[in-house]
Amino acid sequence: MRIDYFILKSIKKIYRKFFNTNKGEPIEFEKDPNVVCKELVDLITSDKPIMVARYGATELLCIVNYINIKKGRPNLREYFNTEDSDWWWADNKLKQIEELSGFFPATIQNVERFCELMIDDSAQVDALASWIDNEKYMQEYIADAYRFQGLLLDPFWSDTPWTVALKGKKVLVIHPFEDTIKSQYKKRELLFTNPDILPEFELKTIKAVQSLGGNSEFSTWFEALDYMKSEIDKIDFDICLIGAGAYGFPLAAYVKRIGKKAIHVGGSLQLVFGIRGKRWENENYNEVYNYSKLMNEHWVKPAEQEKPRNASNVEDACYW
Repeated sequence: MRIDYFILKSIKKIYRKFFNTNKGEPIEFEKDPNVVCKELVDLITSDKPIMVARYGATELLCIVNYINIKKGRPNLREYFNTEDSDWWWADNKLKQIEELSGFFPATIQNVERFCELMIDDSAQVDALASWIDNEKYMQEYIADAYRFQGLLLDPFWSDTPWTVALKGKKVLVIHPFEDTIKSQYKKRELLFTNPDILPEFELKTIKAVQSLGGNSEFSTWFEALDYMKSEIDKIDFDICLIGAGAYGFPLAAYVKRIGKKAIHVGGSLQLVFGIRGKRWENENYNEVYNYSKLMNEHWVKPAEQEKPRNASNVEDACYW
């Protein structure tokens, strides 16, 4: 980082510590699990293509950084009063999107291309699982989307889970834990007290590319994305459930563009198939919803071959 940028950020940090600053308008979204469930079921059972999605925290940091770069240098008052207003690329953001989101190679040119893709795909969103304050910077791109509390994308907290609408459908699941998902689905009736969480459907799978820290057989993230799109084109399905890191959002947009339905659940999709993860085994993970109580003796950890060699560098191996 240039020394003048470093000095600016240091002054800003001190300024924001002692003065009231602009945090923007609070994000409004639906918080009632049953209301959200009805909306999602209505979308799934509609006769139109849909995209339900969420932003990843690391990816959104980069997108906001890119939006500010495009805007150009603000005046100092605006810079100090706005939390995310850097108009240069911060090295830590480029490093994080590679290590935590699996984007590679994380050059400025590639990351800017990624940000443009995400902004363009945001126009496809019908319903957004909202959980990050930085979403306020995306408002013009998702103005028409139905917004709901992010945790309610997990189908465990409403009286009737939205996943009941999957019953009898051809369901494509895109996830790195393909083998474990298939084996767990065979004992779906043992995983939950409420069988509607994982109803009977025709399961189809694609193993998502796992490229955390640049670990991939592909030369670029975009090449890996195109590969998964080509795999999608080979499969007959009604609805696609996605948990694929930074690939998830663009894949969901692609599914909608080809006239199908997509729900980008993200990391917690493994829970729907009774797959444990360190994050959710902690009963204090969330103060309202206790994920650990969902688990029973039939839940398993991901298979050893589904654990990347650098898993410990990814949020303390929270998915394994």
